[in-house]
Amino acid sequence: MEQSLMEAVTQGVVKFNAFLWGAPMMVLIVGISLYFTWKLKFIQKHLFHSISLSLKKSSSAGVISSFGALVIALAAMVGTGNIVGVAAAVSTGGPGALFWMMLSAFFAMATKYAEAVLAVKYREKNAVGEYVGGPMYVLKNGLNMKKTAAVFAIATALMGFADALIQTNSLVDIYDSVFQAPALLTTGVLVVLTATVILGGVRKIAAFCKWLVPLMALVYILLCLVVIVLHADKLPWAIACIFKSAFTGTALLGGAVGITIKEAMRYGISRGVLSNEAGSGSGAIAAAAAQTPNSVRQGLISASTVFWDTLVICLLSGVTVVIAGDWRGGTLFGAQLAENAFATIPGGSFFLLVSLSLFAFSTLVGWSYYTAKSVQFCLGVNVEKAVYVVWLGMMCVGGFLSPKLVWELADTAIAVMCVPNILALWLLRKEVFSETKTHLSQELAQARRFEQK
Repeated sequence: MEQSLMEAVTQGVVKFNAFLWGAPMMVLIVGISLYFTWKLKFIQKHLFHSISLSLKKSSSAGVISSFGALVIALAAMVGTGNIVGVAAAVSTGGPGALFWMMLSAFFAMATKYAEAVLAVKYREKNAVGEYVGGPMYVLKNGLNMKKTAAVFAIATALMGFADALIQTNSLVDIYDSVFQAPALLTTGVLVVLTATVILGGVRKIAAFCKWLVPLMALVYILLCLVVIVLHADKLPWAIACIFKSAFTGTALLGGAVGITIKEAMRYGISRGVLSNEAGSGSGAIAAAAAQTPNSVRQGLISASTVFWDTLVICLLSGVTVVIAGDWRGGTLFGAQLAENAFATIPGGSFFLLVSLSLFAFSTLVGWSYYTAKSVQFCLGVNVEKAVYVVWLGMMCVGGFLSPKLVWELADTAIAVMCVPNILALWLLRKEVFSETKTHLSQELAQARRFEQK
């Protein structure tokens, strides 16, 4: 009875998401990225200067360093979605989903830039003297749309709580698969570890992420490269499969229903937004806390997060899953599909488990901060500790839900975030262009001088 109810709820959310992530949402997300790419004269071409600026120290006003803001944003972005979410995208949208994910991410770098520029321009100090910002403050301070700002803040908080479910659920699933570990044990350990970090506030979160994010990214990138090298003979086939199925759909084995082009686009773009957050605006919350001399510097730094998150880590994840080939059966989903891919090398399941643990932990830490700031926008600064307690409670629930339901709930929340954020980007587009015209040449010169040292 309980299982049939869960399945009914899952199917209901799937149908609702099919509506939310229909053509209008795709046009909004891809359209705004293409527009800013064009009007900002391919801001993506400054990627390597952006990476240089992220390493440059600044004594400007802010709560944390630009690099601290970068790693918090990456911690929130680089999570199990980069492994399990990509595998889920391939299983539900076929290999073609990976093509649409990469294409949309390239253009999304311009959206990410614009989000951070506005977040810094319209940030403010809260009651305890911290700089806070993000789309809710852009809507309030830049457009006087207080009710719409509240809608965004509530949607972000819901997405944050959904993310607590996602990360915990993914870890419980794979620990059970590899070690038959009880869900209660995995959840309990994860909750305790997360609590020790997030209850220390934003500075402790930033300090923790500065060493965790580079370490976990390096471990996982090396793991993916080992799988790809050991299956190098299948690489040409995998690449051809990704490109072909993006435009023709995907046939599955064993009589399973095939995957259409529409599904490839839907899951590629939506999972891409869920991973790199460009269009949803959540990363701008971390950008607003940065010590930065102007909005453009932090905009450039924020744009680089999409490169690391999607164009590097998600791409490697997707190629690894496609090469393994288990997606063709149409029966495996998410963590199981990822595990089977990495199990093709000796010790692969163990190293995948390490990577998933680090990714999930970092995202829990990063998104707890976003969630706290969103709730504070609505209820005031005194609710931060209470938000973290509720957050930890949601983690406890996440280990016992259906994986597919958890991912679909996240898709719902992030779709609701995208609409008010993209509205703000469009209405304040001239502010983005003005800030860019004023500060871009100066920041590029700073980057060149830093690179020459």
